[in-house]
This record gives sequence, C-alpha cells and structure tokens, in this order.
Amino acid sequence: MYNISLLCPTRHRTQGLKRMWDSALNTAADPDKIELVLYIDYDDEETINFLKSNTLSNIIKIISNPSQPEIYSNLHNICCQNSNADIVFSCADDLIFRSNGWDDLVINKFNEIKDKIAFLFPNDGHWGSKFGTHGFFHKNWFNGLGYLSPALFTVDYSDNYINDIAKAINRSFYMENIFIEHMHWTFGKMEFDQTAREAHDRRSNTNNASIYRNFETMQQQREDIQKLFQFINEEI
Repeated sequence: MYNISLLCPTRHRTQGLKRMWDSALNTAADPDKIELVLYIDYDDEETINFLKSNTLSNIIKIISNPSQPEIYSNLHNICCQNSNADIVFSCADDLIFRSNGWDDLVINKFNEIKDKIAFLFPNDGHWGSKFGTHGFFHKNWFNGLGYLSPALFTVDYSDNYINDIAKAINRSFYMENIFIEHMHWTFGKMEFDQTAREAHDRRSNTNNASIYRNFETMQQQREDIQKLFQFINEEI
C-alpha cells in the first residue's frame, strides 16, 4: 500500500518528468511508499519509449485511447481512479520537490483532519500562500464528488475551481514548509517548449475563463460545496 500517489499527465517532457520523479523520491521520508501515476498520450512515442528503456519503480502508466479523447481537466481524475494510495497529489512534469520529508508533513496534516476533506497546497516558488496550482487531496474528496475537479477545462481554471471550493468549506491549507517549485515557462524557469505551445494553443482556442464563470459551472460549484459540507457534517 502506498502512502501518496503523484498524479501526473505528461507529454514530450521526459527529462522534466525524470527530474520531478527523482526529486520526489530523493526528498521523501519513505520513498518506497510513493507512487507515480502517469497519463500518456498514445502518440507520445518519446515518453512511451523513454519509459520502456528506463527502469523506474512504483509507476503506473495509462496510455490514452485515440478513439476516446479526454479533456485536460479530467486527466488527473483518470490517474486518481487508477492510484493505490489514499492521498494523491495533482502533479505536473514541470515541478521539482525541494523539501525533505514532504510526505510525512502531508500525512501528518491529514491525520489532524477527521473527515480528511482538505486541499493542501505547497509553496510553488511563485504564488506562495495566495493560490494553489497543485495540491494534495485525500480520496474522500474524490469519492465525495466523483472527481478532483470536473471535466470542463482544456488547460486552465481547474485549479481555480478547486481553490474556490476549498476556501468555501474552509479547508484550504497552505503548507509553507513544503517547497515544490513550479518551473513554469511564464515564470521564466523553463523554455517555451512544444508542450507549452500546445497548451497555449488550447488556451487561445477555448475560452476557459468563460466556462469557469458561466451559470452551469457556478451551479456545479455550489452543488460540490454542499456535497463536501454534507460529508464533513456526517463525520462529526
């Protein structure tokens, strides 16, 4: 049984992926209890061949189905469905784990919360306490809603959706003592690579801000808040 699963859609970033996974294991208090769940596009031969030729332990690989394309904000949900830990992290291939014992800090915080409903987000080196772009959940959140965030967004705003819900139920926790650096190209920490260009094209072609602010999404948020409140109240 794993303690924490890192849920990571990845595309054309084999070196970034390896850097992220190595940093997670090298800084974990119990690396044997950390699992990596990857979502890989069927046409991403670079990543598929890299994983075939490199021995990486504790990894689950999910290859996309070309006949059933998935929207971006559902990829972490698919990874979560296939994970083997109670605690999951909405990970990315452009992160670097910087804090020793980050896994113990996360587990200890969830142990303080009886119902386990919470969004724990680390210092990403940019937003700090203001916003959680990536964070930790207990599967009670996933089981209560049926997802970490809904399958609505092509690139952005799933993190906005999550932050809003977590704040509304007073279960948003900034883990200042955990530094997981986000090496995003907009922060000047990496190049504007092929994966970033593809994401930017989706951003340009899809008005995710409008989807996020429309009536149906706002109504869904309100329903999700009530579901989590109900779960919390049942556990009191």
